[in-house]
Amino acid sequence: MRERIVLANSKPGEPEVFHSLQGEGPAAGRPSIFVRLSGCNLACRWCDTPYTWNWERTKFSHQDGRKYRKPDEQSRTTTAVVVALIRQFDCEHIVLTGGEPLAQMEGLIGLCGALRKHAPYQFDIETNATLMPSKALDAFVASYVCSPKLSNAGMTARQRLKPDALAWFAQSAKASFKFVIEHSQDLEEVEALVEKYGIQRSRIFLMPQAITAAALRKQEKRLAESCLEHGFRFSDRLHLKLYGSKRGV
Repeated sequence: MRERIVLANSKPGEPEVFHSLQGEGPAAGRPSIFVRLSGCNLACRWCDTPYTWNWERTKFSHQDGRKYRKPDEQSRTTTAVVVALIRQFDCEHIVLTGGEPLAQMEGLIGLCGALRKHAPYQFDIETNATLMPSKALDAFVASYVCSPKLSNAGMTARQRLKPDALAWFAQSAKASFKFVIEHSQDLEEVEALVEKYGIQRSRIFLMPQAITAAALRKQEKRLAESCLEHGFRFSDRLHLKLYGSKRGV
């Protein structure tokens, strides 16, 4: 188990592997072990984990105006170390998140294989749906929670929407779709993607763009009405309400 995996840190030198309740999407409320990987191929202006990608001396911008020191925010470690961190918790549901987990596909294949030698772990991947999983990784995955980015993320459509990857996830029975909604016009973009890729409405969740519990409260009722109007599902952000905006929860 010598494969290298790059994890985000909850604090310098402490990889962000933690036991909590899933706060979003189809599995909201379920106890899970979260493994947060570092690095992302996108740069969303409202990202709630900018410490996984917005390094000092990069051109990226974020609404918090802060840059992060890469050596403080990453742990480059082995599969064996990550397995040990996971096995300290009495839970078999694992959420691989980020950053963008699929950017470290080979490392995840090794991690999933190593963990399955110990217990029948179930793996969910939270992804921005710009990268397609390999067959070897897909064999381990129970579900994908895909979050394609809309224009409110502050990037061009060419950067944030990859047709081949979106088509792959749209045809996968394992995939659900979670869209971050900031303005009412964002719903037009969601509807366009639904039509283009033939995504069933029952697989689509709308989630308020909010990184604090106060901001969430301001937006959730309006978005709930939009879900009723369009036939989509509503995604809460339970971790913000329960624990606030911090790491490792």
